[in-house]
Order: sequence, then structure tokens, then C-alpha cells
Amino acid sequence: MKTELRSCAACGEPISDRFFLEVGGCSWHAHCLRCCMCMCPLDRQQSCFIRERQVYCKADYSKNFGAKCSKCCRGISASDWVRRARDLVFHLACFACDQCGRQLSTGEQFALMDDRVLCKAHYLETVEGGTTSSDDGCDGDGYHKSKTKRVRTTFTEEQLQVLQANFQIDSNPDGQDLERIASVTGLSKRVTQVWFQNSRARQKKHIHAGKNKK
Repeated sequence: MKTELRSCAACGEPISDRFFLEVGGCSWHAHCLRCCMCMCPLDRQQSCFIRERQVYCKADYSKNFGAKCSKCCRGISASDWVRRARDLVFHLACFACDQCGRQLSTGEQFALMDDRVLCKAHYLETVEGGTTSSDDGCDGDGYHKSKTKRVRTTFTEEQLQVLQANFQIDSNPDGQDLERIASVTGLSKRVTQVWFQNSRARQKKHIHAGKNKK
């Protein structure tokens, strides 16, 4: 009795090989199973992904369909610290007021307007339709203290990406590394140092908040 051969989902040719692959309910020649984006062979990979009948390697699937930061639009990996606001996800360093650029701390009040994150002061300014009075100025901790408004540093998306990438490598860089990072971002060493200090404080607060929920 003649056995009917399976057809390869990629090339459509019958599979006469002794070994073949089964992925997504379809059969494949080992050499035909490739990522549709980068064309890398997947026969020796531990896993692959299928979406709309297209096969992807892990890297390309994550790049195209994985979670992305709502601010910088870059991918979010499993090791990244994130903040969530409704159905939006942000890198920890990207979770900042869209108006003044100040990063927001755990537990601090904020608002979402057209998917833009606003600190409390700038949300009230937007809603009221006027300018923020001197009494509405808040310090780095979000508390109302001084009637003299301070000039705040506003970071660009590129600067935040560099800062966050270095924070993932070393959250407490030494003076030489701070000078290097400052040179790359175009920021002063003092501003770079303060950013790292604030990020470490937020991370520590985030960890403690997570432990208290358990």
C-alpha cells in the first residue's frame, strides 16, 4: 500500500525525508522552516512563532508584535522595569510628564489626556485653561513648597534611551562613567548624576511597593 506523502507548508513539495517538522498543524522540510522576516533557519531553534500563517523567529516576533513603550515606541523586554497607565505601558525612565519632562514617582498623582501623561500641576493647568500660578510650582518630589518656579531639565527621547540603557547595565555608575554618559547625551555631569539618583530611588520605591502587595 502506497503511503501518501505530506506536503511542505513552505515550498508545497512532498516531504520524503525521514525527519520533518510539525509547526502550527503544518508539516515542513527542515530546511524550509525559516523566519519570514530575516530568513534565518529555525530547524535548530528551541521555539518559533506563527501569526497569520507567517513564521517568525523570537527576535522578529518580539520586534513586530511584542509590547512597546508608549513613549519611545521601543520594545519592552521581560527584564525591563515598567510603569502601566490604563492599557499603556512605559519604560520606567519614559514615564514622565509630557509637558515638563519630569519623571513621575510611584504613588504620585498623574493624568492621561489623549494618551499623554501629565503631572498633577500641568493637568490642572490644561483643564483650567490658564497658566500655572507661582503657588502651583512643585519640587522634584511633587510637593508644593516654593513660590519661585525652578527651571526643570527636559530630556529628549534619545537622551532617555541612552540613560535607561546605561541604567540597565549599572544603576550606580562612577564618576568616569557619568562623564562618558553626559558626553553622549549632551547633558551636564550634574544633571546626569541627579537622573541616576532619582531613578535608583524610584526603583527602590517600586521594589518595596511590590513587596508590600504580597
